[in-house]
Amino acid sequence: MSKIVSILSVVVFVCFSCSQSRERSSRFSEDQIAQLCLNDVKPLVIFNNNSLKLNINDFMKDNVVFISEFVDSIRFIQLQTTKESLIGGISKLISVDKYFFILDFDIGKNVLIFSDDGSFIKKINTGQGPQEIFRPQDIAVDEDQQHLIVFHRTGLSFYDYRGDFVKKELVPFYFNNFRVLSDGYLFISNPQIYNIHLRGVSEMQVFITDKKFRIISAGLPFHYSKSLNYSINDYTSSLGKKVNFAFKFSNKVYEYVDTLSVKEKYQLDFSKKGLPEKYLEMDTREVLKALKDNDYYFFMGDYIENDTHEFMLIRNHSKKVYHTLIFRDKMNGKLQGGNMLSPDNDHNLLFAAPLTAYKSEFIGGFEASYIHFVLSELQQNEKYKMEFDRMNALFSDLKEDANPVLVKYKLKNFN
Repeated sequence: MSKIVSILSVVVFVCFSCSQSRERSSRFSEDQIAQLCLNDVKPLVIFNNNSLKLNINDFMKDNVVFISEFVDSIRFIQLQTTKESLIGGISKLISVDKYFFILDFDIGKNVLIFSDDGSFIKKINTGQGPQEIFRPQDIAVDEDQQHLIVFHRTGLSFYDYRGDFVKKELVPFYFNNFRVLSDGYLFISNPQIYNIHLRGVSEMQVFITDKKFRIISAGLPFHYSKSLNYSINDYTSSLGKKVNFAFKFSNKVYEYVDTLSVKEKYQLDFSKKGLPEKYLEMDTREVLKALKDNDYYFFMGDYIENDTHEFMLIRNHSKKVYHTLIFRDKMNGKLQGGNMLSPDNDHNLLFAAPLTAYKSEFIGGFEASYIHFVLSELQQNEKYKMEFDRMNALFSDLKEDANPVLVKYKLKNFN
């Protein structure tokens, strides 16, 4: 069972190049750049007076936590597998009423739509035609308009929730992630992105625009070196109208307030073992060596909120290779979690770190091959016959090369 107790796999994606940083700003015309109204951009105001410090030093150690202590219920959704619906990997998952939207930008370079029961609906056509997407990088939803929005190359393509094309709009600057606001957009950039035509604004990590991409405000300068090109993550999350964001190698979580301001929501205190700031001025190889050779913990912006709880992931890539999952009860502020989460019944064997949230549930996922591995481990030991029979009944028709299985769960109130 030792292989089953360690339910979190480490996925480290190191990107030593960024295609966008190689593209030239001359791709945008003078008229397109003029529409940004760069002379009118306001500095983004950061409110930090009410920032809450979360002391997570107690989680920076070897600790075993039984999943049943904080998980209330778990259910599984098998994503339908067809020739057209095959998923190479879930890079981003968004859940809305009746639909799942999946971005697979690593292997498949696709955007797929499934119903909330896992039935396949559509894959967005890929190519370079006016209604197609080419190498999608991020997705978001506009819940008011019920639009799925795909960022690819320099444009945003809009589709309805069933995947029918609506429109395409050019965004005259480069970015990494985006979220839809009630009256515009929030864009996140990084130091490797080439935005020299934005002048001083190009050194900022956050742009807030109106619906026509006029930049209203910008702020939060890059806090790490252009030579540090480590990992590609989604740094933004949404809960209804609330938009949160964070940055890799930071210890803060921010929340959008209005077009001119954001507030510092949390400071994560793991100072006893945090990655020293000096490494943020180094290049990727030096940082990788420091992480491998030292017991450093760091935050890469993984923050997800649902109606009842919040989730943060703290990483450690030393010889221990820890991913520490921390959940916060929004009602009383109490924290729960750990880096060694132990299952104590058959359902909890397939507990997964969240990829997204919807209403009061967190949603993660597992590859079908992992589920087959767990079943094989259980089957080899008569002691776990009951657990095997229950899991086998759930996944008896699941093929090893099938699409991932989504895991939806609610958390208990933390006492």
